[in-house]
Amino acid sequence: MIPAARLTAAAELLEQIGAGSTPAEQHIGSYFRSRRYAGAKDRRWVTEFVYRALRRQGELDWAAGEAGMEPSPRTRAFLSLILFDDVAPADLAANWFGGPHGLGEVNAEEQAALETAETLDLATMPPEAAGNFPDWLGEKITEQYGSRAGEIMAAYGNRAAVTLRVNALKATRADILEFLKDEGIEAKPTKLSPDGLNLEGRINLSRHPLMENGRIELQDEAAQISARLADVTPGMTVVDFCAGGGGKSLAMAARMNYAGKIHAFDTDARRMRDIKARATRAGVGLIEPLVLTGGAEDDEVFAALQGSIARVFVDAPCSGSGTWRRQPDQKWKLTPERLDELCALQAEILSRAAPLVAPGGRLIYATCSIFACENEARIDAFLLSHPEYKIIPVSGIWEAVGLMGSYSGKFLALTPADAGTDGFFTAVLEKS
Repeated sequence: MIPAARLTAAAELLEQIGAGSTPAEQHIGSYFRSRRYAGAKDRRWVTEFVYRALRRQGELDWAAGEAGMEPSPRTRAFLSLILFDDVAPADLAANWFGGPHGLGEVNAEEQAALETAETLDLATMPPEAAGNFPDWLGEKITEQYGSRAGEIMAAYGNRAAVTLRVNALKATRADILEFLKDEGIEAKPTKLSPDGLNLEGRINLSRHPLMENGRIELQDEAAQISARLADVTPGMTVVDFCAGGGGKSLAMAARMNYAGKIHAFDTDARRMRDIKARATRAGVGLIEPLVLTGGAEDDEVFAALQGSIARVFVDAPCSGSGTWRRQPDQKWKLTPERLDELCALQAEILSRAAPLVAPGGRLIYATCSIFACENEARIDAFLLSHPEYKIIPVSGIWEAVGLMGSYSGKFLALTPADAGTDGFFTAVLEKS
């Protein structure tokens, strides 16, 4: 692909992503499946360009406004080249247009605006633009985190690490580290999870023998920590209430040493479709997936389990704000109304899951969110109506569940600025 075709592809993808509700990665995958002529280098360039534009959309839209341009996918594509790749406006007009797949050429008004944009000092932009968050989310983060808000928003401008979880049923972390080293793949042990490895480069291991034989799984370190905090042991009966693709179920199963049972529930059959295959690869036979309806039809399932489950893990649907380094488009699509809907759904799920817990058992509530309204506030509200539960401080069980280092909080509450992990929250509650 010539530069003009690459720029067109980036602008078209930014348009599709902005107009759709599905994550950017799905749009990108679909786009290139229908354009087989695009080579690996072209796909990589366009993908990285698009993700950078999404991560830095606040800066790009501020620059557009200062230069007198209307923010749009086309404008963001132009400004991204000028501001972040040092492409001069004259070079843009000369080298990034033309051919059958090129964008419409820059007109005189756009050219003048781009020349103005080239002279802008990005250091003068207001904090909300520099943070690359919509104004209402920037205000929310500032209200919650105070002086740390700028640091936390800035952390979302970085790429998230590619993190593996080593399946302890089949390998040790040292074994996998040595295997990767022999293949020339650089990796480092995670600092808090004893099961994780961070890859140094952007390497796709989805077809790698280690993945296909179940020795490793892709899973962020924060999610690994959360699964450890469930403190499962061999022989337990566990419910993974919002199992999704089964990542937490697999992580907990690796701690149960082939003994016990995990009921993996979710209402999304599409997300659950790979659980059985993943469990087979991992050598796990104790996971029983079941698609719920989300309605009264599930009552019979819950009645059979009521008051008998040692661990109920609720990884609740949430804003996904902790993962926005990987899905930067989603922060521009979240609305206050949708956030309120999610909080109401979280409260409903907690109320449905709580009766399953056996006396002396534990309810683990987790989200990949950094917002207190989805986290601490949900726990406060739950405890008011469920006095039979008490908080087990994370700091008190950190070492006992095999986590490294130390942690002083009552809840696990991480942002990307803390340990380089995804943002994540976990509360451990025990039933009297």
